[in-house]
Amino acid sequence: MIRQQIRVALLAGSLVAATALTARAEDPQPAPAAAAADCCAPQYRTVCVKEWVPEKYETTRTVYERVCREEKYTAYRCESVPETRTRQVTVYKQVPEVKEVVRHVCVKVPVVEERTVMKTEWKCVPETRVVRKCVDKGHYECKEVPCGPSIMDRLRKCFHHDCCDDCCEPCVVRTKTVKVWVPCPVWEEHTVTCMKRVCEHIPVKCQVTVCKTEVREEKCQVTVCKCVPETRTETYTCMVQKTVPYEATRTVVHCVPHEEKVACTRMVCRTVQKQVPVETCCETSCCKPRWFHLGGGLGFRHHGCCE
Repeated sequence: MIRQQIRVALLAGSLVAATALTARAEDPQPAPAAAAADCCAPQYRTVCVKEWVPEKYETTRTVYERVCREEKYTAYRCESVPETRTRQVTVYKQVPEVKEVVRHVCVKVPVVEERTVMKTEWKCVPETRVVRKCVDKGHYECKEVPCGPSIMDRLRKCFHHDCCDDCCEPCVVRTKTVKVWVPCPVWEEHTVTCMKRVCEHIPVKCQVTVCKTEVREEKCQVTVCKCVPETRTETYTCMVQKTVPYEATRTVVHCVPHEEKVACTRMVCRTVQKQVPVETCCETSCCKPRWFHLGGGLGFRHHGCCE
């Protein structure tokens, strides 16, 4: 990529140099003194270059505008309309009818049977058993028990000091003789004979009346309802759904096209003249060739004025 760019630069440089030489050959030769004086002055050349220039222009375009319009259309609605129809109807009537029917009847017949039945009897049987009994074999004893103060002693104590508090002599305690029971429990065993009831079951034969079921046939009159078909014509009215057309109005949006002018800009390729500086080289001692070293073993020789 770098080598290609270098080759393009060399080709452009050689073309510019050839153009400059041609222009100098075609130009009138100046005087020797003037040429020697302006050998290093820059020179210009008119070159035609193509450039893209913006250009404004007017054009028309089609635009669609939404317009609401009302239109009429035919719509349909369902209505219930009464309609009279005729149909054939079969009706079943119940007619009573008397029949003689033989049917089986269950009858209860009494029968006497001999059966053995267990009879329950209660008997009193003597029974001997030992009974323990607690007997109190105590006795009464006479004991001396201190008796409490009497009413007079209590009154005297309330109003006077007691003699036991005033003197150092012991007080006389009064006692009384009381008869007290002294218990002495003793367990005793006694043989007792008592009567005990015993239940016994004894088989007994007896006559029992039992009802047995017997099936018998008997005739009887029975009233039976019989269904008899009957056909008749009847008229009835029913509601029938029908579709009825009617006119309605609705709003519809339409897209209406119309043209409008628009200002646009476009790029136009035009040829423009420009003044380009051209390098010239004289054969004086002030100019010397220059070598530029490029990569890849390439060299470019340029004749120009020294600075």
